Formats: sequence, structure tokens, C-alpha cells
Amino acid sequence: MRYDKFTREQIVFLTYASGCGNMAFNFIWAVYLSGRSGWVAMCIGILLTIPIAIVIVYLSKKYPECNIFDIINISFGKPLYIIVIIINAVINIVLAAIVLNFMTGTVKIHFLQLTPVWVIMTVILIMAFLFVNNKPLLFGRAIELLTVWYILNYFTGFSLAFVSKFDFKNIFPIFDTTLLKFGQATYFSLCSASEILLFIIVMVGDMPQTTGNRKSIIKGIVLWSFILSLAVFIMQGISGSRLLLRTSSTGIELSRAIYLGDFFRGLEIFILATYQLIATLRLSLYLYCTWIPIKKLFNEKYSFIILLLISIIIIIPSIKLNSYNKAFFASIFMDYYILLPFVAFIIIIAFLGDYIKGKMSGSDVG
Repeated sequence: MRYDKFTREQIVFLTYASGCGNMAFNFIWAVYLSGRSGWVAMCIGILLTIPIAIVIVYLSKKYPECNIFDIINISFGKPLYIIVIIINAVINIVLAAIVLNFMTGTVKIHFLQLTPVWVIMTVILIMAFLFVNNKPLLFGRAIELLTVWYILNYFTGFSLAFVSKFDFKNIFPIFDTTLLKFGQATYFSLCSASEILLFIIVMVGDMPQTTGNRKSIIKGIVLWSFILSLAVFIMQGISGSRLLLRTSSTGIELSRAIYLGDFFRGLEIFILATYQLIATLRLSLYLYCTWIPIKKLFNEKYSFIILLLISIIIIIPSIKLNSYNKAFFASIFMDYYILLPFVAFIIIIAFLGDYIKGKMSGSDVG
């Protein structure tokens, strides 16, 4: 067993967890765009990342044990490599700050009103730091366990929904929107789900050189598409689209309305734990995606110090932002204008580098 590689099973859960970023909080934008059909648009939008993920895996097979940034380094040299990993680091740090503010805002509103923001953020970031500062196999195992815990927690929080609150009148008619708005919601879901692709670009360097990796990634994407769509379907069935849009921490608000008599209450604690697990999972992956390319630049030296510095850098904009609403609109901006374009740029540059390298090799042979 190699401790420096993820297993195929871990790749499924890592891919799934990489989707649990901004989209776990800002999915209501898709509901805003397409109404009752929002959960369908999200399902389709997430699944549309599969062809792009397959392209990334295909490219990585030509360069064993290299991620896509390494391919750019091999093809074009360090100057371009440094530029793209700096941009990648900035994007991941901004996304981490947004998710931290989502989580902190949720906790402050409902549970820890008197606790300073920086304390909550620091505790979550320390947990993420400890998970990442391990061999890939051990890191993958931690993500695997946390992901299963998160899924069980979330659906335990809505365990009585179908019995006491769910109403199919809130679901039908499903397509109560125009084709244009449905398309906009689908496109937004694709852009938001591009966080998965941003992670895969780095993860392919730590995947085993065996068959089945592509299937594992596809399974992870399909699982995230199904779970998120099902969660939104349940929440919409409980509250309807209009109430869903009025609630920032939707899951917690709705779970408070679910009870059985006077004795079975407090299900919101499961949803709070779910949000905390989401934040910890995703922060771990943001740290990983930032740390791996940078430490390779220094030939694996000073790895601990680099990871520590990245963690400190994440805290600074997180505390400065300190707003759930600002984080929400920042996440929308990042999803629409940064994530998918950057992923597309990296893939195109890597393919171009591979093509040029192949041409030069062919010329040398001739």
C-alpha cells in the first residue's frame, strides 16, 4: 500500500467533497433563476463537468505522477508555471475565505452569537490544517470518513420531513419557468461545480497509475449531483421555492420546523454539524490545492512552513470580509467569472504544451 497515493475509493469521496464548496451554500441562486426546477438544473449542471473531468484525466495519463500544473511546467518552464500557480493560490484562498464566512455566519446567527469570528474561523482552519498535513492516503481516509459522516448527518436532520412537513404541491409543476431561465440555472450550476475540476487538476498527480481512476471521478461527480439535488428537492418540498429563497442558512431554518410532538426536537444540530463538516472538508481541499503546486516549486522543501503560511494567509481576508451577504455575492462572482474560465485556460495551455512537446520530439526523431 502506497501512502503517497489516494486509493480509487478515496478518489470517489474526494471528488464528491470537492463539490461541497460554495455550491453547498449558494445553491439558492439556481433556485432563484429557475424556481421549482432548480434541483433539476443543478443535477444537469454538475453532470456537465464529467466530460471536462475525463479530458483532465486523459491528459494526466501521458505524464505519470504529474498534475496538470506540472505538465505546464514541463512544457513551458518555470516562469509560466509560477504565474499559474500564483493565480491558482489566489483563487483557492478567496474561495476558502468565502466558505469560512458562510460557515461562521451560520454559526453566529444560530448558535454562538457572542463568540468572536476569528475564534470560530481559527478552530475550523486548524482542523483542516491537521487533515492536510499528512500523507495523501491518510488525508484521503480522513476525507472519506468525514464525507460519510456529513451525508448521514444531513439526512438525519431531515429524517421526519416526509412524515410531518413534506408537501408535493411545493414541487409540482416542476418546470414552472422559461427555457432561458432553466438554461441560466444550469449554466450557473456548471460554473459553480467547476470547483470539482479545479481540484481534479491537482489531484491527478496523487492518483495511482491504475485503471479505474476515471470511473472513480465520474462516480464522485454523480454522487454529488444526486445528493445536492435530493437535498434541494427535500427542502423545496418542505418550504416551497419562495420561502427557500428568503432563508440564508436554509437547512438549519427548515430543520427547526421539523419535530415530533414535544420530545423529538433539535434536529438543527445535525444540520449545523453538516455545515461544519462541509467547511472543514472544503477548507482541507483548498489548502491541498494551494499547497501541492507551491511546495513542488521548492522541491518539497519547507512543506510544513508553506502549509502554515497558506493557512495564515487564508485567515486574513476571511476576518476582513466578515459578512455572510458579501461572501454570498463574492461566491456568485467567482463562480460566473473566475472558476470555469481559469479551468478552461489551464486545460488549453496544458494541451497546447503537450502538443508542442510532441511536435518537438517528433522533429528530434526525424
